[in-house]
Amino acid sequence: MPSRRDILKKVSTAGATAITVTGLSGSASAAPGSIPSHYLDQYQATGANYGIDWTYLAGVGWIETQHGQYEPGCDESSAGARGPMQFMPATWDAYGVDGNGDGYANICDYQDAIPAAANYLTASGAPENWDDALYAYNHSWSYVNDVKDTAAYYRNQYGGGGGGGFADGDRITPTANLNTREQPGTGQPIVATISPGEVGEIMNGPTTKGGYTWWGVHWLDRNVWGWSVEQYLTDA
Repeated sequence: MPSRRDILKKVSTAGATAITVTGLSGSASAAPGSIPSHYLDQYQATGANYGIDWTYLAGVGWIETQHGQYEPGCDESSAGARGPMQFMPATWDAYGVDGNGDGYANICDYQDAIPAAANYLTASGAPENWDDALYAYNHSWSYVNDVKDTAAYYRNQYGGGGGGGFADGDRITPTANLNTREQPGTGQPIVATISPGEVGEIMNGPTTKGGYTWWGVHWLDRNVWGWSVEQYLTDA
């Protein structure tokens, strides 16, 4: 009998979807696996940088290669996709990102591939329309549903990052490197990128924009003020 690894190396990304998440809503044994710490850090940092929910990136990463587990040596799938986020070469040429700053956008490097996935998804409609964005990533509605289910699972397991009814005067800190913006909205100019451990004080909000809840924060260490997404904030 072929191994799970052999099956996943032979099927297309759409086929891998059916294998990796079958029974997600019912069978605990088929639930997504834990996220390796280095992938978790990259998903969260990328989500914060692009203003999107990092759990969708993790959902894609699990469905495609189980966070890099099934792309040893950056093997090419039968559909021609490569790397931990399974990009087709033409799509990589258009959306590939040098995420780690080494001067090279490497389709096989998770530090480049995960930001590239965020780049592609935001260009395709995220976060305002996750269905269309995920469908653009893989033209299968079952794939869209499986990624969303996986994201929901990870959100429950790891938390969406902070959130939970802040109030004026609360002291908070980011859960990942977090862009704070002049006004609510992922398209607004960035004031600063705040690191975990830096402390801010809630001064305004909440307000909803682009599917996210935003809070006005005075970042005390830098003495800057901006709007930040609730799900990447937690109590200091």
